[in-house]
Amino acid sequence: MNILQLKYIVAIVENDFNITQASKELFISQPALSKCVTQIEKDVNLLVFERHKGRLSGLTSDGQIIFEHAKKIIADYDELMRIIELRSRTEEGEVVIGIPPLVITALFADFLNSIKEKNPGVRIKVQEQGGHILDEMMEDEKLNFAVLVDSDKANDSRYVSFPVHIGEYAMYMGVENPLARKKTLKWSDLNGSSIGIVDESYTTYHLFQRYIIENGIRLNSIYTAYSSDYLFATIRNEKNMTIMPSDILGIFDMKGIVAVTFEIPVKWVISFVYRKKNSYTSAEKYLIDSFRSYFK
Repeated sequence: MNILQLKYIVAIVENDFNITQASKELFISQPALSKCVTQIEKDVNLLVFERHKGRLSGLTSDGQIIFEHAKKIIADYDELMRIIELRSRTEEGEVVIGIPPLVITALFADFLNSIKEKNPGVRIKVQEQGGHILDEMMEDEKLNFAVLVDSDKANDSRYVSFPVHIGEYAMYMGVENPLARKKTLKWSDLNGSSIGIVDESYTTYHLFQRYIIENGIRLNSIYTAYSSDYLFATIRNEKNMTIMPSDILGIFDMKGIVAVTFEIPVKWVISFVYRKKNSYTSAEKYLIDSFRSYFK
C-alpha cells in the first residue's frame, strides 16, 4: 500500500463515503477511484469498506485501523515533503556574525568552513572583535548574529540566545612558576601574582576583574593586550600568568607551559545570539538552522 492509496482511503472517509465527491477532491474520475478501492482491498487481502446495496457505507474494523494509521502517516509524509522543499531551496544573501578571535580559532573554524561549502550562496561576513564590543554592536543592530562569552542576552526578551559550548577557564604559566605544581587553584593563590589578560574589549577581562574584586585578590601587577598570541608569549617568563579557556590547548605551543584550572570551575559559556524578528531572510534562517543542528 502506497501513500497515494492511503490518501484515497482518507478522502473517501472524510467525504462520508461518497465516491463521487471524493473523486472530485482527488482530481480523478469516479470509476478510477472505485477501481482503486477494489485494488487496495485486493492488495491487503482485507475488506476495508462496508457496503450497502453496492455503495460504500462505512469502515470495517480492519478498515478503521488502516484509516487511523493512514491519517498519521499522511501527516508525517506531508511534513517531510515540506521540510525537503525548504531544504532544497538555494538560500542566498549575506549575514554578518560577530565572533571573538580566540573563540573562532578554538571552536568555529571548521564549522564556518563547512556551512560555507554546503551553501556558497550564503555569504557569511565575520566580524572579529572582543565580546564586549560585539555586545554593543548587537545593541546597535550592526550585526545579524553574535557568538558571545558569558552573555546575559538570555534574560533579554529582545533576543534569542542559546548555549553552543560550555568549557572552563584555566591559568596558563611557565613550568617554573611556583603555582605550576598545583593540581587546581584557589583564587587566593593569585595574590601577589603578575597576570596578563585580554583588554577591556573582551568579556573575559570584565569577568576576571569581577572575580578579583569578589575574592579580594591583590595582584602584584596586571597588564592587558588585544592579542592572545602576545599574552601567551609573555608567560614563558616564570613570573607571569594569563587566564584563557582550556579549549585552546591545541592552538598554542604548550612546550614549557602548564594550564591549571580552578578548584571551583570558572565556566566559559559560549552562546549564539540574535535579535527576535517577525521574519528572517533565507540566509539568516540557514545560519540559525546550521547552528542549531551542529551544536545540539
